[in-house]
Amino acid sequence: MDKHGDYLATASNPVNIDPQYMGDYPAPKFTTSKIPDLPPSEEATTESPAINRPPKPPGKALGPFFQFITTDVDRMLWIGSALFFRHISCSQPHIEFMSESDTSIDYNWEILYENIFDLCAYRINIFIKIPFGENDEKISWKVNWGEKITNGYFHIAQWNQKWRGGFFSCNGFDATVTEATANDLTYSNVWNHLLSIHNEKPFHLLLWGGDQNYIDFIFEDIPYLRAWVNMEWNQKWTTDFRQDLKDQVEQYHFNTYAENWNRRDEVRTALSSIPSLMTWDDHDIFDGAGSYPPLIHDSPMMMGLFLSAQKMRLLFQHHTTLEKARQHYLFGYQGYNSFAQCGPNLVILAADGRSERNTEQVHHDMTWEMIYKKLENVSDHVKHAIILFPVPFSFVRVRIAETIFEHLKNLPNKVRNVPIVKQTNSIFGLPELYDDLLDEWTHENHIEERNKALLRFQQISKEKKLRITFFSGDVHCCGISRFHTDPSQHLSTMHDYRLMYQMISSAIVNMPPSKMAIRVAHRFKTKWNPIDQTEEEILDFFERKPETGGKVFHKKFRPNRNWCYFEECDQISIINVMEKESNSVLPISLGPTSTKDGEGSQKAPIHHHSHGRFCHEHVQTNPQEIGTHNLKIRLWLESTQKHQDGRQFISYDLLIPNLQE
Repeated sequence: MDKHGDYLATASNPVNIDPQYMGDYPAPKFTTSKIPDLPPSEEATTESPAINRPPKPPGKALGPFFQFITTDVDRMLWIGSALFFRHISCSQPHIEFMSESDTSIDYNWEILYENIFDLCAYRINIFIKIPFGENDEKISWKVNWGEKITNGYFHIAQWNQKWRGGFFSCNGFDATVTEATANDLTYSNVWNHLLSIHNEKPFHLLLWGGDQNYIDFIFEDIPYLRAWVNMEWNQKWTTDFRQDLKDQVEQYHFNTYAENWNRRDEVRTALSSIPSLMTWDDHDIFDGAGSYPPLIHDSPMMMGLFLSAQKMRLLFQHHTTLEKARQHYLFGYQGYNSFAQCGPNLVILAADGRSERNTEQVHHDMTWEMIYKKLENVSDHVKHAIILFPVPFSFVRVRIAETIFEHLKNLPNKVRNVPIVKQTNSIFGLPELYDDLLDEWTHENHIEERNKALLRFQQISKEKKLRITFFSGDVHCCGISRFHTDPSQHLSTMHDYRLMYQMISSAIVNMPPSKMAIRVAHRFKTKWNPIDQTEEEILDFFERKPETGGKVFHKKFRPNRNWCYFEECDQISIINVMEKESNSVLPISLGPTSTKDGEGSQKAPIHHHSHGRFCHEHVQTNPQEIGTHNLKIRLWLESTQKHQDGRQFISYDLLIPNLQE
C-alpha cells in the first residue's frame, strides 16, 4: 500500500495473488443479498434498430451461422460447422444440404448447451468432399424449423480454384461515439459494400479480425457494474465476482451476440452465406483486456468478466465450449488460436491475442512454439501464409507517450481522484490511453517478444519458401507496413524471404480517427531496423484521395472506414516495380471504384496515370515478371463525402509475390 493506505496498481492483487489463467478467480463469499435486476431494453435511436440498451433477448430460433475450419488436403475434405439455437420448448430443427455437382456432404449434430438462457445450442459438424475443378462449388442449405422454413447457400472453392475472401475488424461503435455520428456513418454502409462485392464474385471465407462486438456499454447497462466502477479504489479491486452477477454478465454477452448476429440484416446475411473464421480483441471483452497492471488484471471482477466473455466468444465465434475447444480444432497453451489450410496453396493462422496477455507478454512461450510448429509443418505446396494478429504487428512507436502514461499509472490513488485527473481516466481509474498504448506489439513492453517472433517467421519463410503476410485491425484506420531485407543487401523482391507485408484494415463500422490524429501519426518515425539485416517501414501507400482522386500529403494512413479483399492469383503477372534506394519495391495501383451509392466494383479507378514525362509511374518504374501463386490484396475505402445517393468506395491494390528459389 502507499502512504495513504491505497493498493499500488503494480502490486499483486491481495485476494487473488497468483491466478493460473485468465479467468481464474476465488469463489465468491456466501451472501444473501441480491443485485439489482437488468432494466428493460430501450430501442436505440441509431440507424440500426437492432442495437438496444441493454440488448434484447433473442427469439425462439437463431442461425444458421457458418464457420470455416480447414481443408483436409489428404482426404480432399472441406471442414466447417454451423451454429443453431432453438428454444428448449421446441424440437431440434432439420437441415438439408445440396451441392451443384452432387458432391458428398456429411454432417452430424452436436449439443453444446442443452439450456443456455432457455435456448438449446447446437453445432453441426460439416464435411464436404472437395470436387476437382477450377470453379466455385455452391452449397445450398434448407432448414425446417417446424413453423417455418429458411434457406440459403454459401460457396466453397473446388480443388484447383483460387481462394478469395474478405477481412475486416471493429464491427460496432464504442462508448465515445455519439448517436448523431453513428446515425451519420451507419452500421451497415461498409458492410453493404462488402456484400455487394461478394454478390459479384462469391467469397470462400470471411476473416473477422476482432471487436466483433463492442461490449463497452455493459458498465452502464448492468446496475451492479455501474455501481462497481464508482467504488472506492481498494474495494473495487477486491470485490467478489458474484454468481448472480456472472449470470447477468453472461446473459448480456449472449444477448449482444444475438442482436449483432441475428437482428442486424447485414451481419446475419454474411454469417449465413460466407463461412467465417474469427479471432477476438479487447472490445469483445472490455476495453484494454489484459493490458492492466496486476492489481487490476488479477482482480476477481476483471477475471470474472474475462471468463464470461471467453465462454460466449467460444460459443458464438467458434461454435464450441471451454470443455470442447481443443477437440474442435483450437490450440494454444491457455488461449484459443486457429489454423486453417485453405486448399493446397494457402494457410491462415488466427492468433488469440487476449487470453494469455498481461503487461509483459502477449503469447505464452508454449503457444509461440505451437504457432511455429503449425507453420513448419505445412506442405511444400503451400505458397502463402496469412497470420491474423488483431493488433498490428508493425505500427508506429510512441515512446514519449508510453513513458508519460507509465508515470501517470504509478501516481498515488489520491492524485487520481483529483477532478481534473479523474476526468481523463478510464472507468478503471488509469489514464484513458494507457491500455491503448500497451495493447500495441510495438510498445516497449512487447517489442522484444515481437522481434523474437519476427526472426522465427523469417527462418520459417526461408526454410519453407513460404511468403508470410500479416492481417490486423484495431486502430480504426488503414495502412500497409512492410518488413524486408536491408536495401544494402541488394536482394530482389521475389527472392527476399524477409519480405512480409502488414495489412491494417479497421474499421468496418467504428468511427475513424480525426484528420488531426492522422497528421500526428505521420509525425512519428516510420522506418526502423528492428532485427539484423531487416528494415521495417510504414509505406506511403495512399497516393490519391478516395474522395477526389487528388494527391495527398499524408500517405501512410487514411481516416476512412474500410475493409480488405484478398485473392490467390495464378497467372504470370507483369508489373511495374519501383526502383528505390537500391531495392525493388512493389508499388500499389488504384483499383476500381463502386457506384455512387456504394455498390460493387464496376466503375473505373478514381485517377488515371498519364504515363507522360512527369508521371511518377512512368519515370520511376520498370516492368518485371513476378510469376505465379501471388496474393492480391485490395483495400476498399469508404469516401468521407456523403451525397444524396450515399457514399462511394475506392480501392487500392497490392500484389504480393510468392517466394521464389
